[in-house]
Amino acid sequence: MGIANIIPGVSGGTIAVVFGIYEDLMEALGSFLTDKEKRWEYIKFLSSLFSGALLSIVIFAKIISWAYTNYELMTVYFFMGLILGSIPVVIKTHSDMKINYSRFFSFFIGASIVVLLALLQTSAEQSEVFDYTQISLATYLYFALSGAIASSAMIVPGISGSFVLILLGVYWTVLSSLSGLTDTLLTAGLTPEMRVRLIILGTLGIGIVIGILGFAKIMSWALKKYPAITMYAILGLIVGSFYQIYPGFEFTSNGIGAIITFIIGTLISLRFGKE
Repeated sequence: MGIANIIPGVSGGTIAVVFGIYEDLMEALGSFLTDKEKRWEYIKFLSSLFSGALLSIVIFAKIISWAYTNYELMTVYFFMGLILGSIPVVIKTHSDMKINYSRFFSFFIGASIVVLLALLQTSAEQSEVFDYTQISLATYLYFALSGAIASSAMIVPGISGSFVLILLGVYWTVLSSLSGLTDTLLTAGLTPEMRVRLIILGTLGIGIVIGILGFAKIMSWALKKYPAITMYAILGLIVGSFYQIYPGFEFTSNGIGAIITFIIGTLISLRFGKE
């Protein structure tokens, strides 16, 4: 989930569906503050999940940035394979998934949301250069607000938290703040720029926590109250995400590599869907 949230267009929520933990995640996020009996169980689950996500973001931000820049087709096709393989998981999640008008409408709305967001992407260009010496309290607060808004997308299958950060104009700053963070700390120490980087990431993280806790409660309620309709909406979000992330195709060695990574991603997704 951590790696997925680094890549624009790829949803961490979809990866949670791929691994069959989405409903558990929503329940844990929505109930660990109020359910005293299961609180410790929820805390252990969330701690292991989010520590893994955080670790992968810190370790792989530079690698994923490099792979996405140099091998975009193969990287995106791998995630497309993961997404495709997750569709049977969603269908099997609820015992009664027979389609009707309300469920089809829910699917249509979910797919439409992702497509509309994708259409906005052309107006979401952003400079990769950020001046770490010119930053104010208002800027830090904006990073916290951006984290809260993007985190809602991070836990919704099919909607990319990274893409929302692009729309909000902070994606490249966050990625550059993450890239090489540990190496720079070890070699240069806590320089003024590094302090600014850490504060940016800290305020963003606070916003993410606030946003996730609030939105997860809504998703947990929907999954319990209207499980089939909610799952059809999630299925629509997932299917719609193909429109958002599809990078085209090349009849080259790069295209062959993309097909291979697509198959690998699909097989991994289907394998975990059997768990």
